[in-house]
Amino acid sequence: MPKKIEKRSNGSYRLNVANGYDSEGRQKIMRKTIHAANDKEAKEAYKAFEAKVKLNQGKGLYDRKITLYDFAKKWMKDFVELELAPKTQRSYRNHLKYRILPAMGHWDIKSIQPGHIMEFKSMLTEGKRFDGRHGKISDQTVMYCYRVLSSMLKDAVEWQYITENPCERVKAPKVMRHKPLRFDEADVGKMMTALENTKSPYSTIAQLAVYTGCRLGELMALKWEDIDIEKAIIHITKSMQAVKGRGIFTKETKNASSTRQIAASQKTIDLLKTLRAEQDAQKEKAGDRYVDEGWVFANKNGKCFYPTTPSHWFHKFLLSEGLTPIRFHDLRHLSASILLAQGLPEKSVSARMGHGDIRTTANIYGSALLSVDRQAADSLDKVIGKLTQTDTSK
Repeated sequence: MPKKIEKRSNGSYRLNVANGYDSEGRQKIMRKTIHAANDKEAKEAYKAFEAKVKLNQGKGLYDRKITLYDFAKKWMKDFVELELAPKTQRSYRNHLKYRILPAMGHWDIKSIQPGHIMEFKSMLTEGKRFDGRHGKISDQTVMYCYRVLSSMLKDAVEWQYITENPCERVKAPKVMRHKPLRFDEADVGKMMTALENTKSPYSTIAQLAVYTGCRLGELMALKWEDIDIEKAIIHITKSMQAVKGRGIFTKETKNASSTRQIAASQKTIDLLKTLRAEQDAQKEKAGDRYVDEGWVFANKNGKCFYPTTPSHWFHKFLLSEGLTPIRFHDLRHLSASILLAQGLPEKSVSARMGHGDIRTTANIYGSALLSVDRQAADSLDKVIGKLTQTDTSK
């Protein structure tokens, strides 16, 4: 057996812990490379590593070679495809196929060290691509690769393929925060007026995104049975998605807090009543060609709209009206920003938005209206003005 602690260069140490014998009587060694300030710190790390190895002894720790590529196939089949939403599955599959596995797929999963993760992270950050495309990878993509890899290796620990997740010893990539979108009230007024004067179901969807604060997928998944006109309540229970190879489908909402019921304003009820009347007229006109599936937003034959079409329509609408370009999802941000600017409690706004954490509401939407920031600036002027006048009068 090699030395228990091997001192290496640049303050690194390799720890070697005996872990029983294989079927041919050869001693198995669990190895781990660490960085320590001195020998004493390395000894403490060795004790912790030894305790962890012993804890796993006799628990069926996988003792054969398995590459990250082969483990990734198993992970996708036994976890990702069973537990995660289709869009997330596709995203994981693409990041593994085009970024993670081309760089690290040949490694034995047990031999991957924090240094390998750091090297992979650096390659992505510096602009190295493995998908044959040109251009630098965004910092959000680098972070996503790290999270996918860390999630996979975390499950490898749980499934007893490895003793610890090397990603946990590597700092997560930095993501540059984008400046929050600020809404100018004059622009908002022009946009809402233009939407009201545009006769289109997509216009109705855009207006409801503001009046309800719902995500586009949540709006597209609505059926008339989810709308209580008399009580003015909308029940949000599912979301609509479209994935290549699977088509259009509905799924559960983003998280438990996203399943909610929200109060509908009189304007919202009026929009829905008008939409229902137009739909009834279209149903009568189409006759047997109309397949009534109960969708709130349906085409001339009763089928649901493709879930991303309203977003594309909205982009063209803003350009045609000469309005400031924003994303469809920003209508949800606008809704929350207006509510917060009116002084509604963050907890109430958070519940209406379907956020799992109230901090999300405050971080994303706080002070997003320019008028709020102007009020803050004016308040400073008034307070400081009073203080300076007081000081001058002494």
